[in-house]
Amino acid sequence: MIALLTDFGRVDPYVAQMRAVLMAAAPGVPLLDISHEVAPGNVWQAGFFLAATLPWLPPGTVVCAVVDPGVGSGRRVVLVEAASRWIFAPDNGLLSLVFSRPQGCRILDATPGWVPHSATFHGRDVFAPLAARLAMGEEARDLAVVWPGEVPVRLAGLEPVRREGGVSCRVLSVDRFGNVVIGLDLARFGQLHSGVAVLEPVARPLAAVRTYADLEDGQVGILAGSQGYLELAVNGGSAASVLGLGTGDAVTLGWEDGETDEVIP
Repeated sequence: MIALLTDFGRVDPYVAQMRAVLMAAAPGVPLLDISHEVAPGNVWQAGFFLAATLPWLPPGTVVCAVVDPGVGSGRRVVLVEAASRWIFAPDNGLLSLVFSRPQGCRILDATPGWVPHSATFHGRDVFAPLAARLAMGEEARDLAVVWPGEVPVRLAGLEPVRREGGVSCRVLSVDRFGNVVIGLDLARFGQLHSGVAVLEPVARPLAAVRTYADLEDGQVGILAGSQGYLELAVNGGSAASVLGLGTGDAVTLGWEDGETDEVIP
């Protein structure tokens, strides 16, 4: 399978052109659209979509993750093997959450020496041909070289930071319902949704709930989301609007008594 993740939308012909290249170069290989509605250039959101979806993809899947504001510049093309899946992505921080996975990654440099067509559409002219070749059985070593000494780009502020009486993190995504997915994964921070409040950017108490329906009218809640992270939500409304939060924004959670040592890893 080849899975596609872009910010191209569905109005322009860009997705169709990528898919056409893949269908011609990798006939019979199934194509899966993770999303093409990432906000333009929003690497934070793209990274979350990728990391949240990766565990659900069959082993051997090749992912083209093309949210690439620096297309045509000196940024490199990364090829990553993670949990028996392969990912092609620009070296712009999009892979930050994937790199933080405990099982680790194999990182290669797939930057081409030249681009046969457009300097502004590497999704079609670089990423799709590379993905097709890998999906059709070529070895990774024939498509990429060992990553050089310097580490790939990481998004600044992605790792949660303990504050006095709380913890600060970033908003990973705001979904179409206005639910705010924050950068506190359930494996480490699942126990935080008890007696917690938003401290910044606005002070707001949070109701700890299991489902959206458990929230009363006007309440802002915190719950364990389906994508593996804590979420802030309003039943029938937008937590993002109530709290004034967007993807990439900083948010601080805390407790009135300040006793956080036992609940924050």
